[in-house]
Amino acid sequence: MKATLELQLMAQGEILQYIPPETYQAIVKKDEHPLFRAYCIGEEGDATPKIVGGGSKVLHWLRAAISAMVQKLQFGTRFFYNHAETNAHAGRTAVGELVGKALEYIGGKMRAVAIAYIYPDYRELPADAVSIEAEVEMDPTGRSNVIDAVHLNKITGIAVGDRRKAVPAFPAAGLVAQLQAFEVQSGEQTGGGKMDLTLDQVKDFLMIRRITPSEVFREEDITRDKTFRAKLQAETEMRERLQKEHDALKTTTEEKLAKLKADNDSMRLTLTTDKAKTLASALIEERKLDPEKSKFILDLKLPNFKVEGEAIDDSAIKGQLNKFLDASIDEYARYEAVFKPAAGAGQQQQTAGQDKGNGGAQDGELLARNV
Repeated sequence: MKATLELQLMAQGEILQYIPPETYQAIVKKDEHPLFRAYCIGEEGDATPKIVGGGSKVLHWLRAAISAMVQKLQFGTRFFYNHAETNAHAGRTAVGELVGKALEYIGGKMRAVAIAYIYPDYRELPADAVSIEAEVEMDPTGRSNVIDAVHLNKITGIAVGDRRKAVPAFPAAGLVAQLQAFEVQSGEQTGGGKMDLTLDQVKDFLMIRRITPSEVFREEDITRDKTFRAKLQAETEMRERLQKEHDALKTTTEEKLAKLKADNDSMRLTLTTDKAKTLASALIEERKLDPEKSKFILDLKLPNFKVEGEAIDDSAIKGQLNKFLDASIDEYARYEAVFKPAAGAGQQQQTAGQDKGNGGAQDGELLARNV
């Protein structure tokens, strides 16, 4: 299928992004100034190809077929100058090979792009027309002399030629961009003349060689660049703002958690204290303590009682209260021995032992402590 160029689709610099780095490096090792050309080889819609053995027909390319066209392109596929009578390769000279491919959606149509490395001996040939040599399955569309391209089996080759002599097939097919890599020599040329390079050529060279800014400029040069400096300043300000927001949120969260913990502790203390008072009264009744001991414990000792740990159930609090009551009864006995000596030490000790024996320590244990 032959076609001519109607429209530029791709900038020179775009070509490189579709050539694998290892492929490019292998080429520049043997060719210091490689020439790459990007061709639009097909687009969805009608084309008028030359069918081998069948003359010319209108072939309607579906979008799926254009996508398949790119998938069927194989790296290394040969580019020939003009078509032969058949698609056979015997006796034909290759002028280049496929090194990249792309599928682009432009102007409402899907287009297949093939990128060729043109061999040095054929760079001067006029080659702005292109057509693929392929095996395509076709179905009638119902329109007179129009056939749907429903399946592309394989692409056997790609032919390029002079657009002034080629018969158009795809309306927008043909050469869409070309890029020739070049080598920049260090120092000055013979005779003291400096190299005359445009900024675009320098950019292309850097892109071709995939040279990063840090390989060309010093760090201080990069940071002084107004575009980079503005971006760096914006990022720095954003980081500082985010850090301030983070710190403020952290402080607020910590304050809220501290207050919540304090409120929780206060609530737990109030709850356990109230519960302890109720339980203490019941335990004092169970022990049948006399009014003076009861008043001593309830008025003087119990206000200082605090539940230890996280215990909030009755059994745990009772366990702590019983120990507290035992200690309080012992303390009352010591006070009574000092302030009521006439009652007699033995009688006081016996009374204290009986009080604790009802819900606390044994009489023998108390007597042993007071002897």
